[in-house]
Amino acid sequence: MESRYNIYYAGEILDGQQAEQVREKLRALFKADDAALDKLFSGTEQVVKRECDKSTALKYKQAMERAGARPVIKVVRSSNAAAAPDPAPEAPAARKLTTAERIAALAAAPDINIASAEEAPPEIDEETGWQLEPVGADILRPEERSQPVVADIDISALDVAATIERLSPQPPTPPPAPDTSHLDMGAVGETIPTLPATQAPLNPNTDNLDLSPEGTDFSDCTPPPPTPPAVDLSGINLASAGSDMVEEQYRQKSTPRAPDTEHITLQD
Repeated sequence: MESRYNIYYAGEILDGQQAEQVREKLRALFKADDAALDKLFSGTEQVVKRECDKSTALKYKQAMERAGARPVIKVVRSSNAAAAPDPAPEAPAARKLTTAERIAALAAAPDINIASAEEAPPEIDEETGWQLEPVGADILRPEERSQPVVADIDISALDVAATIERLSPQPPTPPPAPDTSHLDMGAVGETIPTLPATQAPLNPNTDNLDLSPEGTDFSDCTPPPPTPPAVDLSGINLASAGSDMVEEQYRQKSTPRAPDTEHITLQD
């Protein structure tokens, strides 16, 4: 007989999580009100899901851990020898209990703790029907993957040419020679270039220029020395020999103190 599991929560959060944030995530997960959340975070184990199969238990475990909560999963003891009770008479349909009502109504049963769950099976969203594979699973199934196409190409008629052998037996046609009919050769010694210039040559006037006789040192081309400026020295006179350089009124009034030489010694 397949084991059944109960899922409990006692307000314990995972490392690195904030209690207020975990509380709000569980509120959205279970659509619970403040009274139900206060009971979940009371420190006493409260039943969240009762007697579910293994895949459902792992689904609740993953969802609560993503919210930052640490659930407690217990396997329910079952007895194969117990006789099945007679079917009860059909009762009128009862209204669906809310999560808060189920948490308050369900009582804890004598259960056995399990240390950890095995690898999680695929998770199925009840609203959308989408299936979430566990971490590390392949995205595509083997039958969904594209198979490599093996092309069967006949290469029996092909061979490899020898090294440095041309691909074509005939060399390529060389390009045509350039047209040089408009070119000619200049005479030996002719100045190059000989192409006509479009700019008119300079024609300076040299009528006022002549050549000096041979041996001229060009001294006549040296400009005359500059004329010294006219300076009026009538108001300047020279003092007699032995006169003081500084007048009395400009002399230093105090005699400077002799430097201290007590720390200086003469060595033999």
